[in-house]
Amino acid sequence: MIVYFLEDDPQIGYIIEKTIQNAGYQYKGFERAEALLKAIERLTPDLIIMDIMLPDMSGFDCLAKIRTFYKETPIIMLSALGSEMDKVKALDMGADDYMTKPFGILELTSRIHAHLRKSSAKRIIHKGNLSIHRDEFKCYINDELINLTSKEFEILYLLMKNDEKIVTKELLFNEVWQMDLSIETRTLDMHIKSLRQKISNAEPKIKTVRGVGYILSSA
Repeated sequence: MIVYFLEDDPQIGYIIEKTIQNAGYQYKGFERAEALLKAIERLTPDLIIMDIMLPDMSGFDCLAKIRTFYKETPIIMLSALGSEMDKVKALDMGADDYMTKPFGILELTSRIHAHLRKSSAKRIIHKGNLSIHRDEFKCYINDELINLTSKEFEILYLLMKNDEKIVTKELLFNEVWQMDLSIETRTLDMHIKSLRQKISNAEPKIKTVRGVGYILSSA
């Protein structure tokens, strides 16, 4: 799982980075809202942690932009604005949680775990005649159960979660095998080949983006 965080203060950003790292998740940090928004377009994270007072855009405006297209991604607001009205505004706009600075590292860790557990447990994704049920570890084509290995399931889940976006080989190795890209890539190629055969009747299809990774697309 990968967590994005938006924080323009380098010292606080470092604390958030280490908190996510120690919690066992991948992460990517941003100091500007526009950079975060562009990154989300390329790859949808499993969780977003974001400040409100930013140099290029209000955190509230950034939250509104994210929620226009990404309704399910959990968002934790982490801000020095501690008034009840600020909290209510953020939650009403679609934030899932709100923490004020200074914050406790253990509490932030606990909230990260909680939101990621909740997000993972309820995840059912539909695309064309293909559906994947994260909580049941099952895949269906036109309501017919498809027998996938655990690695094939994780690959397909990542592709479906990042609908119409390129999933890099690096991300697949990190998420599915918890390995660096320098590991033998033939392993991934074999799993992709087998997965394509098993879901050959599905629409969308797994397409190769040469030199980069794969994308699940109906085009």
